[in-house]
Amino acid sequence: MRTPPQTLHFCSYAQETLRLLLSACLLSLYFLQPADANNRMTNVKQVLDELMAIKQLPLLQQAAFSEQSKDLAQLYRMNANRLLWLGEGRSEKNLNDALDVLSNAEADGLNPIDYDAAQLRHYFQQAVSLPQTDVQVLASYDLALSISLLRYIHDLYSGRVDPHNFNYPQQFGTKPPINAVVLLKRSLDQETVYELPQEATPKIKQYSLLKQALADIRQQAANTEPLPKLSFAKPIHPGEYDMQLPLLRQYLQKEGELTQPEIDKANEVELLYDDATKEAVIRLQKQQNIVADGVIGRRTLTMLNQTLKEKITLIELAMERLRWLPAQPSGPQIIVNIPAFQLWALNSPDDDNALNMKVVVGKAEENQTPVLWQEMQYLEFMPYWNIPRSIMDKEILPKMQTARGYLAKQDIELVERNDDHSSEDPQDIIGNIKHGHLRARQLPGKKNPLGKVKFIFPNKDDVYLHDTPFRWAFNQDRRDFSHGCVRVAEAQKLAQFVLSSQQGWDKTAIEQAMSNDKTQRVSLKKSIPVLFFYSTAYAGQDNKLRFYPDIYGLDAQLQDALHKTDKKLVIGKNSIIHG
Repeated sequence: MRTPPQTLHFCSYAQETLRLLLSACLLSLYFLQPADANNRMTNVKQVLDELMAIKQLPLLQQAAFSEQSKDLAQLYRMNANRLLWLGEGRSEKNLNDALDVLSNAEADGLNPIDYDAAQLRHYFQQAVSLPQTDVQVLASYDLALSISLLRYIHDLYSGRVDPHNFNYPQQFGTKPPINAVVLLKRSLDQETVYELPQEATPKIKQYSLLKQALADIRQQAANTEPLPKLSFAKPIHPGEYDMQLPLLRQYLQKEGELTQPEIDKANEVELLYDDATKEAVIRLQKQQNIVADGVIGRRTLTMLNQTLKEKITLIELAMERLRWLPAQPSGPQIIVNIPAFQLWALNSPDDDNALNMKVVVGKAEENQTPVLWQEMQYLEFMPYWNIPRSIMDKEILPKMQTARGYLAKQDIELVERNDDHSSEDPQDIIGNIKHGHLRARQLPGKKNPLGKVKFIFPNKDDVYLHDTPFRWAFNQDRRDFSHGCVRVAEAQKLAQFVLSSQQGWDKTAIEQAMSNDKTQRVSLKKSIPVLFFYSTAYAGQDNKLRFYPDIYGLDAQLQDALHKTDKKLVIGKNSIIHG
């Protein structure tokens, strides 16, 4: 019996319907697999978007993260809007390394508290027991760690405060920005998060030396008891007696300048300032670039009494300032560390035989030598000294009015402002000077304070490096005596360094130029970067760390700025909790 066509059509329809229903069930079962994975991914993206739109995360002491919001959005986009630290298939190694990196921020002179290191570790101890369905909490924890790491990378690379807040020149704080997003994502993918500090720290030898010194001093502070303060009523000279000589020897032992057998022998004379103790003091004075006479004066006493905690602070400030530096040159460079009263001329960043000499810098109260970064373009042998208006008004005009023939005796001539011819106007010379019609310049020669050569790198403060006929200042511990320019102790050696690659300018040619009566300008075929820097903790070419007086009070300013930043973090956290 043949089946009617209508029945066949109905059967085919029923079979097709059943097939579609079965397919739908199978698809439904697939998408319902554990905890609705597709929906969960959508939920993660939604929660992340909502949190990033608010730009506030109360889990952190610095809740507002608008500065990191753009980088965060890019970072999570690169991860397909999935959680970086707490998602499925998460890497325990990455998570633990990230928390360890933040906890160890003090190794680079940063504070782990600023990056919520302890609190984040507590959050993630809780997070491991949370189900993947608790998307809101997991996303908040995940985002918190990412924010802290981005902040840490920024601070480690660029510094915590803006150098322009301290009137630093524009070149500071403007090195090429680090791509923190790419760096962090690559570290996650390669499971090298522990290398983040190495990737972000300044690639400067001085920074590495300071970092090692910081670790050494922290270890010393943890393992030694502080000594009582030394206090002498007057400078102590070798051969004199004082009740604190035994304590002084303990200080010298702490500095590694006296051994226990030497102390035992010296203590036989107990209160006498003996030869062994004197030699130890002299060694320490030489290391710290103090006049090495064995006399325990104010500078030596201050150095001995400096606590480990104070040294740690100075190193941290120095590391912060190094983060502000522009990108460093690969070739020659001249560095002046202002509070160290020293200059280094390096052929390369790792030059172990750099030219090093004493310098005199600007007076602390009114003529401070500025921090700068400029290119040396030329030098002048036997230069004129174009006397600045301020020096003319304050120092020379009063002497002209009281001492007849003062200008001639000092080899100073007056020239008209509009041209370079000597003024022959006998009328009202002082009035013309005061009104700016005449300017003064001192002729080259023995009385010229610029000596036999000056080194020019144009800058808004009109300061430069120069020779000087006045040598007494280089024998002082503290050498801030100039009007702002920097006097160098060995000008001929510096000229040889600057002209070392310039044909026709060997040592003999330079000596002749410095003994000639004629002014001679030499333009450099390749400019040399010049850095005037300020750091009270600095390691010299011998890699030994030294500490210098804060002659301009700039350490106090930087400390105050960092403390204000810390205070803002605390206030921000409290306002989130109690507000």
